[in-house]
Amino acid sequence: MRGGTEDTLIGWWSKRSRKGRGWEDSTRLYPAATALCALVLGLIAPQAPGAGVIAAASAGALFILRRPILTLGATLLLAIGLIQPAALHSPFYWMDLLLLTAATVIPRRFAPALLRAPRWSWPTVMALGAMCLFGYTFAGPVPGAVLAVIASFCAAFIGAGIARHLAVVDARLLAWGDGGLVEVTRDLLLGRITSGMLHDLAQPLNVISMANANMDYIISHLEMDEEHRGQLQERVGRIATHTEGAAHILSLFRWFGRDGREGDGSLTVRSALDCAIATTKSNVRHHGVSVHMRGNALDHVVPGQYGALQMMAVAALLSAFGSFLGRDGRKHRGDVLLNASVSPAHVVITVECTDDEGRPVPSLRIDEATLWLVEQVAQEASAEFRCLVLGRQPVRFVIRLGRDDI
Repeated sequence: MRGGTEDTLIGWWSKRSRKGRGWEDSTRLYPAATALCALVLGLIAPQAPGAGVIAAASAGALFILRRPILTLGATLLLAIGLIQPAALHSPFYWMDLLLLTAATVIPRRFAPALLRAPRWSWPTVMALGAMCLFGYTFAGPVPGAVLAVIASFCAAFIGAGIARHLAVVDARLLAWGDGGLVEVTRDLLLGRITSGMLHDLAQPLNVISMANANMDYIISHLEMDEEHRGQLQERVGRIATHTEGAAHILSLFRWFGRDGREGDGSLTVRSALDCAIATTKSNVRHHGVSVHMRGNALDHVVPGQYGALQMMAVAALLSAFGSFLGRDGRKHRGDVLLNASVSPAHVVITVECTDDEGRPVPSLRIDEATLWLVEQVAQEASAEFRCLVLGRQPVRFVIRLGRDDI
């Protein structure tokens, strides 16, 4: 009984220590300061429209930082400002209140989809917001309200973008993955040490394979009845089959993510997707899910994008398999379709998830760490990796490779 109490106290103290560190390294200070900025500037927006624009940018940042209770508190306190007569006629005040409410209720999984915009859009939005704020000063009530709405949305978009880039630089601001940064770091380090372990595993497999071949030779020359000889040879064949399977798995890991493959096989879309499927086949969520490939781009050669395509396909498949795991923990059967097509400028691979009856399955958001890293890999390979969260269609991921044969 005493040991259980001590364990409880230790667990409570460790949680308190983690929370304390969160305040010490300022990771919890950013959302609080942003919420305070949105509240104070929103309250003075009726007298200072420029402050309302900055409050809108703070609301966009809170949408990314995702502190719903903190954001809800700021929203309720801002609503008290309605007692000001000027607030009832201030479009910037109403927009700040609306944007804070949206930051509270809209799920953060929509953030990457909203912010995955061309780079030229950022200066365009900044210029548009500045011009609308300038025009608001001289416009009448109705045109001024329209300009205020546009300027506030532009500011919220910019604030959300700045917060997301800041969160990428200081990853502690976002809970990347269910297990946080510890899980992500563990996976990254495990991948680095695995390469050396694979080299060490190759030698024992070679010894086992050679010993098994010698055993088969010895059995074939021993004097024994055919029944016992057949049993021994059956066991030798089973060892050879499993040894070859283990060697194949080692080969998949050795060449994963590289612009090449073992042997003389061609570096096509089909072979890259085949390797991705084989690599993820052992995933526990794969069982009960059938993976199919189709399309007129499967034989398209992608020598410079082969490794990047493998990594993008593996990330998409792992997330797709998770879509077939219900909230109750039960696994559902279904199909994952990899459809590869050719457009005039791109090779497009879509990943579709459907259940046994052909209906789209509920989408599962890929964790932010993997999504950001895969996006960077795609950019380096002149490609694009998009994660779709809409559940009304079966397409979950879109991989677009720039063609280098035109």
